[in-house]
Amino acid sequence: NNNNFLNQLLSSSSGSTVNNTDGGGISESSVSGVNGNKYASIIQMAFLLYLGEYVHARHLWRRHRSNNTSSTSDDESNQLSMFWTAAKYCYLWNTGGMSSSLNSTDDDESSNLPYSTLMLRSLQSNVESSLEPLATYSKELVSIFRYRVNDRLRSSFDDIREDEFMLRMNLSSDSGDDVFGRYGWQRAPGDVSHLVPNQEWKSPVDVGGGGNSAMSTDGDRIHQLSEVVMFLEQTKMNA
Repeated sequence: NNNNFLNQLLSSSSGSTVNNTDGGGISESSVSGVNGNKYASIIQMAFLLYLGEYVHARHLWRRHRSNNTSSTSDDESNQLSMFWTAAKYCYLWNTGGMSSSLNSTDDDESSNLPYSTLMLRSLQSNVESSLEPLATYSKELVSIFRYRVNDRLRSSFDDIREDEFMLRMNLSSDSGDDVFGRYGWQRAPGDVSHLVPNQEWKSPVDVGGGGNSAMSTDGDRIHQLSEVVMFLEQTKMNA
């Protein structure tokens, strides 16, 4: 869940187990822990995607690419490149991907499929790569972003075709019998090919991201994450 992912990120950034602090802020040792981490840029990208800071994610990618003068790509650079591919779709989805059309062929998915589908597929591809820490962070983000997509669908559609829902959520027919109920949908009365929101449903996940206030229940950790991100961005740290 979100709390576990936040713990994981904070632990990675500090190089130690996350403990409650009386100050609530990021210590110098925590920041230096990120600096000393071989995969600092991967941790930073995970922070930024979780927080919905896609413009900062782009700056991170560009800075890392310009600072990496090696003629051969190292493991961290390869993982960051894969992470950035997913981040691009996160940004496109967040800024208007809902307008994508379903009237497409599988042969031209980059221009026809919804950005939510491309985003989730890209993150899932990172999971299946088994490259660490990319795979672990991407696995958590797949779940988080799927609930974010679902939250937008529920606020945008009073009625949606089942196949469109499955596509936008990047779900398959073997996702489970109660996949609709899991995300707060039910079949429309009189039309089993359409879904309608179940108004009684409450999301088990704080969707957050992109300025959404839903993460306020975990405000202290979000504040800590924000401090780490802002410190790294302000100092233009070379990961």
